[in-house]
Amino acid sequence: MKHYIIVHIFVFLFLNACYPVASNKIELKPKTETSLNQEEVPNQEANYKEEKEAKEEGINKKTENTLLNDLRNLIETAKKDNDKYTQKLKEESSSQYGILAFKDLFWLDGTNEQLSANTERSKAYRKRAYSILNTINDASLKNFSEIVMASGQTQGIFNTLNSLGGNFEKIVNCLYPKKDNLEKLETSVLKKLKDSLENFLEIKKIASEMMHKLLLDYQNNTNRIQTDKNELKSYADTLFNQMTKKPEEALKLKNTICSIEDL
Repeated sequence: MKHYIIVHIFVFLFLNACYPVASNKIELKPKTETSLNQEEVPNQEANYKEEKEAKEEGINKKTENTLLNDLRNLIETAKKDNDKYTQKLKEESSSQYGILAFKDLFWLDGTNEQLSANTERSKAYRKRAYSILNTINDASLKNFSEIVMASGQTQGIFNTLNSLGGNFEKIVNCLYPKKDNLEKLETSVLKKLKDSLENFLEIKKIASEMMHKLLLDYQNNTNRIQTDKNELKSYADTLFNQMTKKPEEALKLKNTICSIEDL
């Protein structure tokens, strides 16, 4: 019996030796090329996103700097232009460049003060008119004044010049002291400010050119406006009607410019 048991034990041990029990340990497989590539994809996407954001930030910064430089140049140019007519007023002789219309116009406040008077308000009026008449040389201002007076539109035309010149003055006084602090504005606000200023300056330019055209057309007797007073009156009426829209547009732009927050 003992021998029988021993034989069975021997057989059991022999079988276990031939068929070992599987190990509990999990064999680690080496990383394949596919698994490495799968890990690289998220990293590549993150890097691409960062590069794209950096590029966009660079473009936005460049756009902002361009807007800032363009806007500051516009403001500087406008300031120099405004200063030029301040100086023109200082150099004004008693004849006031031959513009007799200033003696023909007066304040409607009961004082009967002529616009040729040496008061602050009358001098300011004349300076504003000069700033829009910048396309006409000093020697021709007398002739221009005579044409306007003969047309019957002295008050209408000169009051329009004063209005445009006044808004130009206010814009310069609003923007110039703050031109070095513009970088704190958002890019969209800078663009709005630049567009508004450009549009205003374009209106001022058009009004100036209209005055010069009146002078040239009269000198060339276009449509007989030099030889026929009725034709001149009709011409001036049309011109005044066209000009009345300019102060309204200019006022809106001035309000937009001077009401921008953080400016």
